[in-house]
Amino acid sequence: MELLTEKLRNMEIGFQRGSGGFVEERPTLVMIHGAGGQAQIWQNQLRLSTRINTLALDMPGHGHTPAQITFDIETYAAWLSETLDALFERPIYLMGHSMGGAIVQKTAYAHPEQLAGIILVGTGTRLRVAPMFLEGLKDQFEETVDTLIHFAYTPKTDPSIINAGAQLMKSAGQTVVLHDFKACNRFDMGDALKTIHLPCLIVCGEMDKLTPPTLSRSLNESIPSSILRLIPESGHMVMIERAQAFNRQVADFILSA
Repeated sequence: MELLTEKLRNMEIGFQRGSGGFVEERPTLVMIHGAGGQAQIWQNQLRLSTRINTLALDMPGHGHTPAQITFDIETYAAWLSETLDALFERPIYLMGHSMGGAIVQKTAYAHPEQLAGIILVGTGTRLRVAPMFLEGLKDQFEETVDTLIHFAYTPKTDPSIINAGAQLMKSAGQTVVLHDFKACNRFDMGDALKTIHLPCLIVCGEMDKLTPPTLSRSLNESIPSSILRLIPESGHMVMIERAQAFNRQVADFILSA
């Protein structure tokens, strides 16, 4: 893993990796965060590193990766594809949450040869954003982030987790967050998903208010080789709220391939 770490640092890409080390024979899972996020949202999934090589990336303008590009899904996907090409010689598994799921869809469509399979979490073929959120992020940034993050979790979630999520998004800054949500609002895969024949796991919280299960069902219908798993008692941040159940689905999908 040290060579990979050196490459990432030379490329000025922020990241977090699992503590289990990089074992050549194991499958590799790369994780992509959502709008206004960063690699640390995947900290519970990095624990899969006892059986899977795990790596979470900060997208450009997020976390510790400089803003080298414009903020739209196509450009994010092109950047990601170039990054994967520089880092890995073999196909890897790619997992994305929300906006990250949109980026994964675009990457899978344009460069399926780079991937062994994809995991789409709390996302959809389209990601329309309510005008009240777009206007709020422009005019009342902090208050709107607080509202968005409360929608992202179920009511029983520990308030400290919700507050940490809000602070994480606010740390990205108004410009990045607003452009991310505008990019989501423009995103539409149309019929392109029908040409993706990679193994695909779709995961959604049954109580997701931001990207409801209907969007995941539509994804499942559109991607021929996909399977859908709905996780009960969880919202948009399913990988945080129900980490154990979520990780079990991810591990089963990758290790049974």
